[in-house]
Order: sequence, then C-alpha cells, then structure tokens
Amino acid sequence: MVRRGTPLSSSKIVDTPLAAMPSSVKKAMQIDFGWEITAFLSSVEYGTGELFLEGIVFCDREKRFDDGDPIRTSFIMGSKEVQGYLVVQTLSSRYVICDWAGDGARGNSKIQH
Repeated sequence: MVRRGTPLSSSKIVDTPLAAMPSSVKKAMQIDFGWEITAFLSSVEYGTGELFLEGIVFCDREKRFDDGDPIRTSFIMGSKEVQGYLVVQTLSSRYVICDWAGDGARGNSKIQH
C-alpha cells in the first residue's frame, strides 16, 4: 500500500511506501503453515502478563491494517511452533511471529525468528 501526501498549495502529490517489508516477513510468507494465517508480525513483544502481542503488522488478510501499522492483538488463546516460527492464535485471528523486538522480548519462547 502507498500513502499519498496531501498537497499543500502548489506542491505535488508524493507517493511514499508505508513501510518496507522486512526480509523476515518475506521469508515467513513462503511457508505453508497448514492454517489460514491472518497476518505476519514483526518487531513483536509480549504485552503485560504475556496475554497479548504488540508489533508491526504485514499482509493483513482481513485488510483491517496497512502494512507497517503498529497493532496490539486480542488475548492469546494458544500458540504452536511450526517450521521454526511461532504461530499464535488469538480470539479471532492467527498470526505468524516473524521476528522479535530487542533482547528479552521472547519471554519464555525458544523460537528465534
């Protein structure tokens, strides 16, 4: 998706990419996870009490978010490792964790993407 700059007086409309897709997301998108995936998350951190996730969303199947938008998921209902990626089921969505934000963001997870 492209966000258009609003023209001010005589300035031209400028198309700028919202966010460059991280290579970790591109790599994860090539995998068949065996389920329908809602979106791919990058720079992910667990929220308070590891009840939800916060991160940057890409390829939202439901078209609720643009690529590069920050999101907070609904409550985590479960998770499973698939081909080295953590696939997280929330109340109504399924996310692939492509990479984690900073050290310590993984909590107890051993998955290194």
